[in-house]
Amino acid sequence: MDNAACTGTPSVQDGPDELQQVGVLPWRLRRDGEPKILLITSRRRGRWIVPKGWPMKDRPAGAAASREAFEEAGVIGDVSPSPVTCYRYMKALDDGSQVPCRVLVFGMKVRGTLSHWREKGQRQRRWFSLAAAADRLNDAELAAFVRTLYTAPQVLGPSGGWKHPPGEPLAGGR
Repeated sequence: MDNAACTGTPSVQDGPDELQQVGVLPWRLRRDGEPKILLITSRRRGRWIVPKGWPMKDRPAGAAASREAFEEAGVIGDVSPSPVTCYRYMKALDDGSQVPCRVLVFGMKVRGTLSHWREKGQRQRRWFSLAAAADRLNDAELAAFVRTLYTAPQVLGPSGGWKHPPGEPLAGGR
């Protein structure tokens, strides 16, 4: 997806019949320099996803995304000032219908994880290598973005400048 489509102020209704959400791609570097991505499971079907939710009135999109990461994954960290990517998916509503939804995704360098958080009993969270995260993500568009992080980690911010981990296959590998 063209990241130019990720700019602007999100609203719950973005385009014709398209809902807007905000989310984060939580990441950290291990002591050996290997990047890790945190994924959580969805509540209904247990698919691996990134923390996301609805924009909040009178709060910047990045702040709302950070709040979702805190509630859904129990993580705190530094959020990129603007979205790093966006993707679209079909959101299942409570009435069983589906509606197109666009998610603005902000990078989050995780500074800490909580042992108890709001949705702990409803979700799993797990750290993955870039390749494993891309393989596990339910959304192909977001998975493709994660694969680009091997060669362009700076998109996550100035401290996202890791080097390709030795022994790890390049993007698309397992």
